[in-house]
Amino acid sequence: MHHRLSAPFKKMKLAKLSYLLTVGLTLSLTGVGCRKGLDKTTSIPGRGHQPISDMAAPVREPRDLGQGGLLPPPGDRTGLDRPIGQVIPQGAAGIPQAKGDFTGWTENREEFSAQTVYFDFDKSNIKPGEVSKLEEAARRMKSNFVGKALRIEGHCDERGTEEYNRALGDRRALSVREKLAALGLDPEMLPTITFGEEKPVDSGHDDAAWTRNRRAELILLSPP
Repeated sequence: MHHRLSAPFKKMKLAKLSYLLTVGLTLSLTGVGCRKGLDKTTSIPGRGHQPISDMAAPVREPRDLGQGGLLPPPGDRTGLDRPIGQVIPQGAAGIPQAKGDFTGWTENREEFSAQTVYFDFDKSNIKPGEVSKLEEAARRMKSNFVGKALRIEGHCDERGTEEYNRALGDRRALSVREKLAALGLDPEMLPTITFGEEKPVDSGHDDAAWTRNRRAELILLSPP
């Protein structure tokens, strides 16, 4: 027997079919979206997939801004708030800081001029070829200048920001101080100062000048 479907029943079936098609299409698109999302994740050992935008920013070295401009790594505030030429208050690697006020002591800038230490670009580590200079300075201080102090001045070439060079001058002076202390000098008699790029010995703007300006000078101080 043939039954004819009523008009309301036909409308119900069409509405149900339309709903099912809509749900199916939504689920299909959702699946595609999930797969695309995985393309923007990075697998981290022990943590599975994590969106790149949620990952910690990588540690960056000083950034070259062109024209020799440099900025310190994010979070590195070493020496940035210290006035140029101010004595560095803390010793390196746990070495006691210098004590006393050396401002009234007599300066002799020539005595150890041959022992000026030079550094590579953007570096504060002492090069092997410069170690003998500090060995000679330590030997002479212990034999000829007992009771006197040796101030260490950190300098940079002109490339880089004033703030970054001030911090780099800090590190160079402290590196020399640490080595002299390891060679037997009293760290309390080794005050340090950073001048950054403010006191070049060569006013040129080429490699030769920059090489001479990346230095740490040793200044003999005699009590009044």
